[in-house]
This record gives sequence, structure tokens and C-alpha cells, in this order.
Amino acid sequence: MILYFIEWDLPDQKANLTIYANKAKNDWLPATLAHPGVHEIRNYRNPFEVTPQVGISIEFESLEAWRDYLESQDYIRIMRELRILGCCNFSTHLWAPSKYFPEVLKAEKKQPRP
Repeated sequence: MILYFIEWDLPDQKANLTIYANKAKNDWLPATLAHPGVHEIRNYRNPFEVTPQVGISIEFESLEAWRDYLESQDYIRIMRELRILGCCNFSTHLWAPSKYFPEVLKAEKKQPRP
């Protein structure tokens, strides 16, 4: 499993923000989810209302799947369209499983109180 995080600031112009929301919902997110090796996408907002305003995480099955996505025409197009609409201050982070604790840790389910 590989986690790819992308963060950015939203467009300043209201008209571009409307186009952005429509493109994200109806084009960019579905196109990314359809890419081979993509398991899930999570969308985040910054509750402090400062930069970066938006963050997403994309979970890939492997480093090769992530690399293939970055070289895809969909990724190139999506990033170009984000910049055209006025999104800026992009940053990215890539995470691979820990060599020391590769397993997923989850909280134990607690019994409900009577």
C-alpha cells in the first residue's frame, strides 16, 4: 500500500470555484478512482481556513501503480486543469508502509455499557 497526499489552495474567483467543484465531483475523482491500482480517495479541508485549503489522499496498491498514475494522461490533465482554474501552492507527500510496523493497527471494540 502506498499513500499519496496532494495539498493545494482553492481558486479565488467564485465562478472558477463552481467549475472546480463540478469537475472534481464529475470528472477528476471518478477518473482517478478508475485508474488501475487505486484503492480509495479521501478528501480533506483545512479547518483553520489557512493554506493549504484542500488535501486529498489516494491509496495505491503499489509503488508501480502510483508511478503509472503520475505518468498517465488523466493525472497530467487534472493537474493542468487545477492550475488553469487558479489552484496554487501545491505540495505532495508519498508514504510507504513502515519496515518496523507494516501491519494495520486498530482500536479494540469496546463492549457497550449496560
